[in-house]
Parts: sequence; C-alpha cells; structure tokens
Amino acid sequence: MCGICGVVSSQPYDLQGMVQSLSHRGPDFHGLWAGDSVGLGHARLSILDLSSSANQPMVSRCERFVLAYNGEIYNFRSLKHDLELEGVEFRTHSDTEVLLEGFARWGQALFPKLNGMFAFAVYDRAEQQVLLVRDRFGIKPLYYSCRYDSLVFGSEIKSLLASGLVKSTLNFQGLHEYLHFSTTLGETTFYDGVKKLEPGHVAVYSVAAKTLDIQPYAVNYDLSPVNDSLDVAIEQIRHLFEQSVKSQLVADVPVGVFLSGGIDSTAITAFASKHYDGKLKTFSAGFDFDQGINELPNARFVANRFETDHHEFYIKGEDVIQTLESLGGYFDQPFGDAANIPLYLMGKEIGSKHKVILQGDGGDELFAGYRQYFRVKNEKMFRLLSQIATQFGHMIPRSSKYYRMMRSMYAVAQKDRSLIPARIYSSEMLTESPQRLFRQEWREELNAVDPFMRHRQLHEKFGHLDLLQELLYTDMNAILPDQYLEKVDRATMASSIEVRVPFLDNELASYAMALPSHYKVRGKEKKFLLKKAFRGVVPDEILYGPKRGFSVPFQYWLRTSLKDFMVDTIRASHCYSQEVEEMMFSHINGKRDHGYTLWKLLNFSIWQNKNG
Repeated sequence: MCGICGVVSSQPYDLQGMVQSLSHRGPDFHGLWAGDSVGLGHARLSILDLSSSANQPMVSRCERFVLAYNGEIYNFRSLKHDLELEGVEFRTHSDTEVLLEGFARWGQALFPKLNGMFAFAVYDRAEQQVLLVRDRFGIKPLYYSCRYDSLVFGSEIKSLLASGLVKSTLNFQGLHEYLHFSTTLGETTFYDGVKKLEPGHVAVYSVAAKTLDIQPYAVNYDLSPVNDSLDVAIEQIRHLFEQSVKSQLVADVPVGVFLSGGIDSTAITAFASKHYDGKLKTFSAGFDFDQGINELPNARFVANRFETDHHEFYIKGEDVIQTLESLGGYFDQPFGDAANIPLYLMGKEIGSKHKVILQGDGGDELFAGYRQYFRVKNEKMFRLLSQIATQFGHMIPRSSKYYRMMRSMYAVAQKDRSLIPARIYSSEMLTESPQRLFRQEWREELNAVDPFMRHRQLHEKFGHLDLLQELLYTDMNAILPDQYLEKVDRATMASSIEVRVPFLDNELASYAMALPSHYKVRGKEKKFLLKKAFRGVVPDEILYGPKRGFSVPFQYWLRTSLKDFMVDTIRASHCYSQEVEEMMFSHINGKRDHGYTLWKLLNFSIWQNKNG
C-alpha cells in the first residue's frame, strides 16, 4: 500500500511536495521520476519484496514503461507464471514488477485479469500516453484534474493541491450530494475541476494532443444471473470466500484481522487462522463512547476459539475536536460519517505495531446485511405504513425515533423508483431540503444542481432488476466505494495501515451479486445465504446471536463537549441562513434532534474555514 501522484504539464510544478504530502501513506521510501514533461511520484509502504529493488516509480526492462502503483494484486503469482511462460524474466519478487511487465506484454488486456485492490499510473513513453487505472470496486482512491493543458493526479486530493497547478474552489454539486449522503458520489468531489476516477475505469491521457479518454474495463453490472440451487450456492460461497482469504494472506510482513466479533470478521478470522503460516494476530477495541455496546467479549470468545494472538484496546475519545480536525486533514474534503472516528483512533493504536489488516467490508452489500434490505424486500407493507403514518402521524410524539421512522417509510414509498435508493440513505426529510440552510446566493447555486444525479444514472442500469437487487447493485456502486471504502482507506492510511477486504474478491463478488435476491433475505432474516454458508465455520453463538449495533454519539457531543466548538465553527463560515442558528439551539436545548444535519454542517464548516 502506498501513495501515488503525477503530473503531465509544461508548466512548473512541485512533484516532491506532492510526494511529501502523501508520506503518511508510504513512509518507507519516496521516489520520483521525470521526463518528457511527465512526472511520477511514489510514497512506499513496503509489503511485498521489502528490498530497494522493488521501489517505485519502476521502469520496465524494455525502458518503455514507467509505473507508479498503489495496492496489492492477489493473483500476481499466477500472472507471473503466465508471463514467465512467455519468456519474461523478473528482477524482483514484487507484484509491482508483475503489473508493469504484464502491461508491457498484454497492454490494457491485463486490467480485467487483475484481482486485487489498486490504483496506478503507467506512462507509455513510445505512445506518449499516461494511463490511470482504478480497481473494480474502488477500494483504492485515485483523483485527477485535467485542465489548462495539464493532467494532475494522486491518491489524495492534497497531492493535487501540492502540485501548485490545482486551485481549491468549491464545487456545489459535491456540496449538495454531501448534504444528503455525508459524502460525494461517483466522480464528484468538493473541488471544481477535481474528479475521482470511477471504479473499474481507465483514463488515457495523450501527452501530445492533451486529451483525456475514460472508459470502463470492468464494471459491477451486466452480470449474467446465476441459477444455482441454494445448496450449490452455499457450498460455492464458502469455497470462494476461503480462497479469497487465503490469497489475501500473502505478504512479507505480519498480517492481522480487525475482529469485531460479528459474522464477517469472525469468518475472516476462522479461515485466516486455518491458512496463515504462523499465529494470526487479531485486534479489537472498546470505546468510552460506545453507549454500552461492547464488542470485546464476543471478539475475545472468537479469538479463544481460533487461538489467535489477540490484542485489545480501550480507546477514549477525550479530545474529539482535535480528532475531527486531524481527520479533516486526511480526508481533504468534508466527510459526515462519524464512524471514521473509532476507525481512525484504532488505527493510531495499531499503526506502529502492524502494517496489514484484513477487514469485513463488502459483506453487507453483497449479502444484504442492512435493515433497509428487509424494508425494500417488503416494499408493499412499508408503502401501506407510510400511508397510515401520513394520516395519523400527528398522533405520534415528535422524537428522533419518529423522524428516522418517517424517513425510512417515505423513502421506500417513493413513486419515482429511481429515488428509493437515494432517499434511503439521505438523512433529510422529503419536506426539508438542505439548501434552505444556506444564504440566498448559495441556495441558488445548490438549486442549480441535482444531488440525486448519481442514483438516476445507476437506476438506468439497474432499473430492470427487482427492487432489492437494484438496491444491492446500487450500494455496490455508490455507498460502498464512495463512503465505506473511502472511510476505511483514509482513516487507516493515516497511520500507514493497509486494510484488505476479502469479500471484494473478483470471483466471489461476481458470483454473489449474480445470485437471486431471495437467497439473501428470507422473511426478517438478513444475510440468509451467508449464514448458511458459514454454518460450522462461524460459531453458532456469533452466527445466530443478536446483531450488535455501534454508533458514535455525535448527537450527544453536539449538546455537550462539542457545543461551543460547533456554534463558533458554524458561525465563522458565514454561509448559512438564520435557520441554522435556530437548529443549533433547538438541538442544544433538546427540543429536536438535528444531529445528522448539524454534524454534516460542522464538518463542512471545518473544511471551509480551513480552505477559505
């Protein structure tokens, strides 16, 4: 795992400053390569082949190609074998060289062969082209700006800003999406002219023509349905998951597991402890803000069952203000999912002790682990409930629970089906558009853009599927890469930790996504298929025990320890309407819980005040 950056420009730029801005992603070695108006930079976190021969940017044996690469290719050994059969000789034991020589041999035909998490740039000196490539699921980030006859790119936005060629100017499309979803979606960012390369896409920049062409090479749709019986699907899921965990244990440094004591992390621990050469390390944390939900006993039970080298941390959120400001520096743009706080704090505890961690992201999106999947599976019932609530809602006390319930029912009852996935994840009521919170000139800018643009695009691809399957596919292409995987990457790379996600193996994910939705939700039981597949692998106490939720009490903090900081920070941004002032004091006085909205406004204000 590393940080990459680069520039194609005839103008002066600061390549060294770009690499330095990514030093937290790769503290082991910083490399630069420049020629032909192209510059590539790399900050290395050494995982495979720890020798200096695997440093980057790396030049191919034929000297035609130059590579800067971030990630891990789990099937690099089989690819290396195929290349050796074609006469390719290797100088290192790294997956980097396999990637580089594979491209030199096969060109873009290599990309669909890659099973892993990655973002990389390769410069073809003969064709005068720079190619930017991102993995199929968006596990690893890649940002770019193509303006004024220059291309600037990097693993994080801060590296683009450090080049001296990219300015920090607010993008209202990004702001409007953030106000609904706590993050930006698709290619959108908070910066005008800065975009995310979408998962499974390749961008080809012509150095001579100064043009950029972007095309998909692997996408999470257009999958042929799998009609295997339930029994066959159970066996196949178990087999593919075990193979994925086994392949992701390959490293020249110790590998560990984030063990929460839930189904997904327990399954990873079970198979990893079986195949790991040595004693597997597991890490669990308790927090002083977990509202009484303590995962440590379950994690300890699992660690004892599989005889891991178990480590527990008890983390205090004593200085939330400093944590918020630090996270803002690592995320580069506002991020409203407060779950990044415990992940970041846990990473700080582990970072100096471990480099590679396996984690369970992707399991809920592939196998329907969230409450909303049950709701859309029972769409007709929730439509009826929404009609009843409309008529008799005035009789229900206006509590936080009431507003969450109403949002959920209204979302599923949307007449415009393309908006059902969007409204499920929006924390705003249908009647409470977030642009009302801004001054008139800001409101006009927000009204000019569509915050649901990404969901409308995805509905065009998935609208022919049943509603549950459409939501699962939408989540795999929106909420997973743009919120959950982004959260994991930034919060853990802040401490130079590489997190691998076995559920997002190409073969496993393709098979799971193509299975019928009724295999995944049965009645009120979520993750039906996964529970069947892991029976006998995951202890029944975990498999069928109560699901333990975890939430960060930011609503409470905004009334107590963060109260003054919130008021001062939001006021200092000078972009809000009087309604925000009223919301703050309504929340502080306990009249209504505006925590979700105020948390997003606070994080946006921290970013805005810093960037000017």
